[in-house]
Amino acid sequence: MQQKMNRIMFLVLGLIIGIGGTMMFGSHKAAQPVVVTGIQTPADMKSTSVLVEAKFQERLDSLSQTADNLNRKVSSSKTELQKAKHDNKVLLELVDTLLAHSAQTTDTAAKLAQCDSLGATVQELIVTTNLKDSLYEDMTTALQAQVSNKDSVISTQQERYNVLRLSFDQSLAQQDLLTAQHLGLEHKLKGFKIKNKLLSAGVCIISGIAAYQFIHQQH
Repeated sequence: MQQKMNRIMFLVLGLIIGIGGTMMFGSHKAAQPVVVTGIQTPADMKSTSVLVEAKFQERLDSLSQTADNLNRKVSSSKTELQKAKHDNKVLLELVDTLLAHSAQTTDTAAKLAQCDSLGATVQELIVTTNLKDSLYEDMTTALQAQVSNKDSVISTQQERYNVLRLSFDQSLAQQDLLTAQHLGLEHKLKGFKIKNKLLSAGVCIISGIAAYQFIHQQH
């Protein structure tokens, strides 16, 4: 009977040693820090997002200022062009009038005076025509710049959207990674709890056997 009890005790003791050794090595392995790459803290992610947004906003503010300048330039060119077109029309009518009067005048002195007036008016007409053409060119250039500026605004907005979308996707991927790691740690924790229960049960069995033997030997 004593030998049988000793065998049982040694068996349980061996189980306890095996479980304890497994827990010791498992605990040593689990104690090693988990290496995680590409993980940013929420504070770092927020800081990066704020910096990126500030840069895009700075670019958009600059494009907005350029748009305002172009709008003023186009508006000014339109006003000047309207004036140039009006002056050009008046001079054309004056040239027609001087030509008609010159055709009807027979006096040589009067014809010479009208020719001088006609010559000066034609010179003014040439100046206003050149000014009108220049204003048309300036307005065309300004309108083209407006279109280019609007394209830049659209491009910048699209780029900002893509960057923010990428940041959002990275945040989701990071959350998925952290969730997977959390589930892995929970699984390991459950394993440790089971081993602890087995070890506690073994210790209780050994204690019971030892107490039984002690009481038996006393009798």
